[in-house]
Amino acid sequence: MQTAEASTVDIISSLPEAILCHILSFATTKEAVATSVLSKRWIHLWNHVNNLNFPDIKVYSDRCSLSFNEFVYSLLFDREAVGYNVINSFSLDIQYHYADLARRLGLHNITKWINLAVKSKLKYLRLRLSTYDLDYYIDVRYGYAKLPVSIFTCRTLVSLDLRCFSFEGFTFTGFSSFPSLKVLRLEYFKFSKFRDFLLFIAGCPILEVLQIYRTEFLPLEEDSLTLKEFKILSLPKLTRADLYGFRSQCFPVNALSTAKYLCIDTLKVHRWYKVNRMQHPYDVVPIFHNLTHLELHNRWDLVVQVLHQCPKLQNLTLYKYGYEDGDYQENWVEPEFVPQCLLSSLRNFTIHHDLSDLQRELMLEQYILKNARILQTMTIRCMTKQPKTERTLSMCPVASATCQITFDCLRKCL
Repeated sequence: MQTAEASTVDIISSLPEAILCHILSFATTKEAVATSVLSKRWIHLWNHVNNLNFPDIKVYSDRCSLSFNEFVYSLLFDREAVGYNVINSFSLDIQYHYADLARRLGLHNITKWINLAVKSKLKYLRLRLSTYDLDYYIDVRYGYAKLPVSIFTCRTLVSLDLRCFSFEGFTFTGFSSFPSLKVLRLEYFKFSKFRDFLLFIAGCPILEVLQIYRTEFLPLEEDSLTLKEFKILSLPKLTRADLYGFRSQCFPVNALSTAKYLCIDTLKVHRWYKVNRMQHPYDVVPIFHNLTHLELHNRWDLVVQVLHQCPKLQNLTLYKYGYEDGDYQENWVEPEFVPQCLLSSLRNFTIHHDLSDLQRELMLEQYILKNARILQTMTIRCMTKQPKTERTLSMCPVASATCQITFDCLRKCL
């Protein structure tokens, strides 16, 4: 009689190769290679997995770097030896102990691996670099890593996730460099010019998700951009945009008008609005007809102005930091007209403070409570308890009978 254990082994062994490869595609490449010792059936099976995945790689020394490089090259050569060169997804998340190690023994090899991967109609590419000594920069002494130019020949890319790279030296013309790209995530990036950034994004006509974090444009040159160059950016398929922490004076928010989820610094909205109203009065901030989730950073005096552009907003999150722009209006004036979203759709409102003084924002909180008719939750997160603010809001007129006000404090008062 066959044991339950043997029966299980037989069932797995009898599965088609395509299913086994699909199962292995959820493992890291190192784990997939390790299955080659299971039996003769598994010796070369990992070679037929479409995904190469190297997560959480830490390189501490020259010897460690050389060992990892040799491992990756051996994988690529083994796959070529069995006649299987298809790579659907390539993911590398690597941290070097110090920047010079990455410069001498890492970046050149990474470029070679990408050059090989893009030849096989690559769809998903994730390259995330960091160093232990500076974490989010490769090193200011050597600059960001140069992006392999072969990426621009890969017109099959669906998702592109890059960290610590530079687009310097490339020529952008606005043509569809990535006609299939739906997801773009850039973190710690540098463009030579803001115009290059706009043209790069314009080359992704079916983009659905855009996430830009801590990106530099040197030199800043928005004032020299023409209206045509601002309006060239059109993203009709966009559903989500996260634009935060990048050094730019403004952003053409008209390109984000189809988004359902938006995270943005209100300074970008304010300055884009200011540029267009002062220099090109026939251009205005768009109405975000699909927007249901909004996160705003800084400039709370502009919140209500932004809300007027979001008639279907359901969730609003605000982040406040310890500095203000020079135009900040300390004496906030309650607007004459209530935004439509407060009257009919806003359900959840969350506000984050990093300072203990909440008095400047109290008027905004009271305004939302008095006008948000179907508000369900108001959550106020701050560093310390604010008994005065809690008392004030508890006595404030509330438009919604079901609203719950919660205070979350990161530090408890002693």
